[in-house]
Amino acid sequence: MTLERFIQLWTHRYHKYSHIFEARLLGFRARSHFRAVKQKLKPSQKLIAVVRTEHFGDIIAAEPIARYIRSLHPDGYIVWFVKPAFHELVDYNPEINEVFREFCVTQRQTLMDGNVFDQVIELQFSNNNHCPKCQVFVDNPVAVRRDITIFNYFDYGNLLEVFAQTGDLIPPKSPFPADDQPRLYLQESHRTKVDSLHLPDRFIVLHCQSNYKPKDWPSDRWEMLIDWLAATYDYQIVEVGMKSSLNVSTNSYRNLCGQLSILETGEVIRRAKFFIGLDSGPSHLANATGTFGMILMGALNNFLNYNPYSGQYGRQENVVLVRQAGQPCCDLTFEFVKEKVKEVLDKESEISQLS
Repeated sequence: MTLERFIQLWTHRYHKYSHIFEARLLGFRARSHFRAVKQKLKPSQKLIAVVRTEHFGDIIAAEPIARYIRSLHPDGYIVWFVKPAFHELVDYNPEINEVFREFCVTQRQTLMDGNVFDQVIELQFSNNNHCPKCQVFVDNPVAVRRDITIFNYFDYGNLLEVFAQTGDLIPPKSPFPADDQPRLYLQESHRTKVDSLHLPDRFIVLHCQSNYKPKDWPSDRWEMLIDWLAATYDYQIVEVGMKSSLNVSTNSYRNLCGQLSILETGEVIRRAKFFIGLDSGPSHLANATGTFGMILMGALNNFLNYNPYSGQYGRQENVVLVRQAGQPCCDLTFEFVKEKVKEVLDKESEISQLS
């Protein structure tokens, strides 16, 4: 072994075991915290953990579960486990008593080994809970028993229904038994931020890049779509997301990528006339805010024809799912997408003229 390789090996081990030590320490501290919380509860009150730590579209899709659990346990103390990057999605939910910003799965495992919670509701698939630094998986026994994995989960319904099943809240392959429309809890600070952007009255929001390449549509076709929209309709076009891969020169286009928090992005989408995007987090924001959506979708891995949404998008009451049977999103042609968008925008123009 060379000296350089020896240094690399022990640097890796140092970071790994330092991380594990910190995670376990934080887990023991969390045990003490929740034991103190439990001591303050009445004997009839349950201390309930809900685990859905990522991704932000999944957390939005799972929001009705918080209301459903509250209906089952009106006086329960509900704690939602979430990664720090996504905490704002649950911070303002009135049905949740406390948001636990999880350091990693080893911290959670250390906490749960203390048997502090009266009930743990895991909204996680099998093979879906991994810490790359600890290099460990933490499995959900309900998902294992029901054989719900990252390879077959859409065989069990939409995301909300799947999460409710992995949490042992409903029988296998059952519809969600309560209000299934996801909600977003926007605050005055989010409205104030978006006010400062001075957006026009009529604009369309675009989200053009997901966190999973197979869901994406090529950048050159997005650019063609923007150019066509700008030349044909009287709408400003606003792109949101983490970053943009587009090269657009039209004055009708504005790039807000990387400038907004998740809920600020939600407020921008709420104000938009239309949302055009991918099967990704911002499309769940659009569903939750009631903005009409045009969602570019396709076959995804093992799932040839699926609908991840509940509520209005799930019933296709406020959305057009732009897809062709058996084709991945990247194979949708510009002309096909343009015609689907044109149908929606022309119909809107006709309604506006009549009124």
